[in-house]
Amino acid sequence: MAMVTVRLSDELRARIDNLAERTGRPKSYFVRELIIRGIEEFEEDLRDLEAIREYLAAGGRNQKRISMKELSVELGLDELESGDNSNSRKATEKVAPARSAKNAKPARSASPKRKSN
Repeated sequence: MAMVTVRLSDELRARIDNLAERTGRPKSYFVRELIIRGIEEFEEDLRDLEAIREYLAAGGRNQKRISMKELSVELGLDELESGDNSNSRKATEKVAPARSAKNAKPARSASPKRKSN
């Protein structure tokens, strides 16, 4: 395993120290996790950039455009809509869309808990 030396601001060092102390984990654990998560984000950004470059190289905005209806037909989704699933479709429309784990906000309790003296 390789060892890397990194210069950190005093504030960042204190935050990592605080996490380590509060969780009982070594500081190296948090630094390693931050690097892993950061690399994964950068790799995802790079994949997105490469996809955009491929799109532009293939003609970008000059590519043929089709409507959603045409796309549905091409993918065979129009057959699903024409079937007798109108009741399940209406039920699905009433359900609020689920939030992704990344964008989810923590639930708040109805009333704050108070400490008794």
